[in-house]
Amino acid sequence: MTKKPHKHRDLIIAWANGEKIQYYAHHEWANINYPSWDEDTEYRIKTEVIRYRVGLFKDGIEAAENTRQESNWQSTENFVKWLADWIEVEV
Repeated sequence: MTKKPHKHRDLIIAWANGEKIQYYAHHEWANINYPSWDEDTEYRIKTEVIRYRVGLFKDGIEAAENTRQESNWQSTENFVKWLADWIEVEV
């Protein structure tokens, strides 16, 4: 008879390898340093948030990663306009 692996086996391994873990409670994800790995709790690897702003230039399109880039690029002759406000994406 083969033993069924733990429901959170892959996440436990990821946590042991240094990944940050979150659990779902009260309709939101929260960080947890020492998960209990309860089978009735939903866990995930903490997502990373990428923030960027897309700018149009005379010779193409670029994505600024911070406000310093934003400020520097706006002052160049090559800059035309921002195509969107800051965008945040979880990956």
